[in-house]
Amino acid sequence: MQLLWLMFAYVPLYLKSAGFTHLEISFLISLFSFLPLIVVIPFGIFSDRISPKRLVILGFILLSLFSLTIRFGGSFRNLLFLFVMGGLGSSIFLISCSSLYYKLLQGENQGKKIGFFTAMGNLGYGVGPLLGSLILPATTLPDLFVIIFLMSLPFLGLSFFLLDIKPEPFNFHLYWKDFSRFEVLVVAAITFLVSLHFGAERTTLTLFLKYNARVSEHQMGVIFFCVGITLATIIFSLGSLRNIHANLKMLFFIGLLLSGIFNIGMLFVDNFSKALTIRLLHVIGDSAYLLAQRIAISRLSPAHRVGGNIGIFDTTTTIGTFVGAFISGLLPGYVYPFVLTGVLSLVGAAVLIFIKLTLEPRDR
Repeated sequence: MQLLWLMFAYVPLYLKSAGFTHLEISFLISLFSFLPLIVVIPFGIFSDRISPKRLVILGFILLSLFSLTIRFGGSFRNLLFLFVMGGLGSSIFLISCSSLYYKLLQGENQGKKIGFFTAMGNLGYGVGPLLGSLILPATTLPDLFVIIFLMSLPFLGLSFFLLDIKPEPFNFHLYWKDFSRFEVLVVAAITFLVSLHFGAERTTLTLFLKYNARVSEHQMGVIFFCVGITLATIIFSLGSLRNIHANLKMLFFIGLLLSGIFNIGMLFVDNFSKALTIRLLHVIGDSAYLLAQRIAISRLSPAHRVGGNIGIFDTTTTIGTFVGAFISGLLPGYVYPFVLTGVLSLVGAAVLIFIKLTLEPRDR
């Protein structure tokens, strides 16, 4: 995951240095999110019906090839193809990896186990960009992606030693029954709202830090590292609480509220210290949301259909990320995407107050 976040952090800067406009950058990154919609749900279901281990390996290979070939893309047309390939790889890898982990969950303390898994995945948000900031002084942005490819090869080798799960027979009606529940629809709506700012971050955050806050590449790496460590620590700590399952609505509310407030707070960021402070406060909300969403999925999804249901929620995340990324390219400057998505998060928090949300344990 740290290599994936390393790519996400430096792709906008690389495209900017290559002469692409903000709208073109936004389109490419939104394409990375949008076109994989054609496979997100199918591959989620496939991870229930086909070896999820093989799908993890397939996704990893596509992502590795993306990091190797992006520096040779050259034209906008060539990059369109590469971003489709990278987006497919990202979707297949993330869905299948989550599906495999959820299927292997056993015993007690599942909140803690889910918290650990989610924390480790998001730890890469901090470690990856910091690693990039340490490598960059000795290389160039294009060569950084070749280095990412080489770093990915040992992990690709390790993926062949993952445990696997026996596939289950397919029944579309049962998936529809899972998703049509009111509680699932509410969680999906929250997922969409929060995902809007994920799109803004992927497209605009590094550009905002460089051109608005005047942050250096090394300082940028420090910000991402501190945010990633904070994100992972809070998620794991919350997941370790005994009664965390009974407070998922509160976690969702806190996530929407803090995420919204401190995205709007980006209006006041003009230096490194303010950027670090606002991002750390913002990530408290992200931590609450990410843990609540993953626990909600585990409670609302029967174990043998969890892959398909993860696919549905990841589709929602993908749509939200695409919309947020595309809107970011239409808005002037680099701060207003955060302001708009922040306002929408606050609206969602206000609406959630009046919704009765009971997340019952899943039918096993």
